[in-house]
Amino acid sequence: MIPFTSDSCDGGYFRIASLNPNMGEWSVSVKILNCWSVSRVTGRELNMILGDEHFTQIQAVVRDELIDNYLSRLIIDEWVSIKNFDVSRVNSILRPVPHRFKIVFRSDTLVQSINMCSSRTYFNLTEFVSILSGIVNPNICVDVVGKIVNVRELVFVPSVEHSQGGYFELYFGLRDTECIHLECRLTGDLAVEFYDLWKQRSRNTVICIIKFVKLELSQEHRWRCTNVTGSTRIMLNPDLSITDEMLCWNPENDQVPIITRKENAME
Repeated sequence: MIPFTSDSCDGGYFRIASLNPNMGEWSVSVKILNCWSVSRVTGRELNMILGDEHFTQIQAVVRDELIDNYLSRLIIDEWVSIKNFDVSRVNSILRPVPHRFKIVFRSDTLVQSINMCSSRTYFNLTEFVSILSGIVNPNICVDVVGKIVNVRELVFVPSVEHSQGGYFELYFGLRDTECIHLECRLTGDLAVEFYDLWKQRSRNTVICIIKFVKLELSQEHRWRCTNVTGSTRIMLNPDLSITDEMLCWNPENDQVPIITRKENAME
């Protein structure tokens, strides 16, 4: 059982870090960081990533029969209070955030908009050297940031497994301030969205933040990042201090260092 202490609650709201299945009367004050719909055999499912004032994030789920009750109140980048919900373990192998548990809406869950004057950004930025060395758990999504380099052509890959006869695929690289390159692979609608946005800015230096990406091994047995359908978000030259810092940085060279690989990184 996860212990409960006075530090677990702020102003009547519980910290996300304290949430666990051993209690039933929870209330949280959170920012909606991401929201996407998933189709399953049992019906639709609305998924969210929520973050509190302490930068802790958690996944939340609204089942099919409840989506229409809450959809209009669940707006990305808005702060809300949520009361009366269940907490259960995340059973999928891939987790969008490190938290082991997720919030599950009930029919009596209450969602209310709240005023929060907070400009905090919620990034789980991971160093490229850690990714390429294989010490990052590939079962937990991460965020990455870097200068866009080596963008290839957007291609359509035929596949009988897809309803539209195939999918779009795009490869490009990100370079960090240590001149380390990380390969990125985007598929589906996100590949098209990224390519169109990049072409509009390609004459200038473009800094890219990719949130909620998973890590996979390429055919060359190097770690790279790829999108998770629905949950991954891209930001090109966002109005953030980290963008300004990277735009002002001029690398002395463009060499790719040799990284020792470890394939069995686990939490």
